Amino acid sequence: MKKALFLYWHGLGDVIILSPLLRQLHEKGYITDLICRESVRSTHLLDDCPYTGELIIVDNPWRSPLGFQQQAQQNVALLYKLAPRYEWAQGAIHQGSFNDKIKHNFLEANLECNDPRLEVFIPEEIDASAMEYVQTHYPEGFIFNHTMIEFHKNHDWDSSDWIKTNLPQLPVIDTGYNGNYYRKWDDIRYTFALLKYATHRVISSSVFVHVCDALELPMDVVNYGTPDRKVWPYNQKLVKRIREGEKWIK
Repeated sequence: MKKALFLYWHGLGDVIILSPLLRQLHEKGYITDLICRESVRSTHLLDDCPYTGELIIVDNPWRSPLGFQQQAQQNVALLYKLAPRYEWAQGAIHQGSFNDKIKHNFLEANLECNDPRLEVFIPEEIDASAMEYVQTHYPEGFIFNHTMIEFHKNHDWDSSDWIKTNLPQLPVIDTGYNGNYYRKWDDIRYTFALLKYATHRVISSSVFVHVCDALELPMDVVNYGTPDRKVWPYNQKLVKRIREGEKWIK
């Protein structure tokens, strides 16, 4: 396999949005080393991804003590420094305004998108363990709720009243920072598997929206605290209701 390098300092949901590009490079004969945040490695997000090789860790510019501009410059400088070792090297900085992150990743990489389907990579043993956990603790089903967002508080929504009014009386797994499930397992793919086996899903804009999109899982509600349609699910038919800026728009 040939070696590719891609700079992508964005969040976990954005890395799932990158999966079509990584897959397309793999189909062209490349394994991609990814310059990314530490959280991509520590959550095990790509441990079973067949398209990626080494994860080269850089600081998140939005949270760097150096400030966004200086950290971004350092990250780009690392891309240029390493690029001569690879047959192909590029990155997606996400500057400016755009309407579709999947298409924009390809645009910045100077590639045409052949297949925009998203992917997540959950190994069989984690999937089986999560299924057993659900069968043991929630045999009648449960509601997966992630509407209190630790790192994007603009998307916070206390959905408890809506759930009580609109969904069956089932136990709720609250994965927000006020709950204990978001960090209960170090491997985020376990939480993805729980999402897969949920009876209902109530989610604010986050990595979990893109997991549902990738796994073709219906979502009862997706909440956006502020308009951000460039990260709407690719398959919007999966979403029953959309809440945007405290208003129901679907």
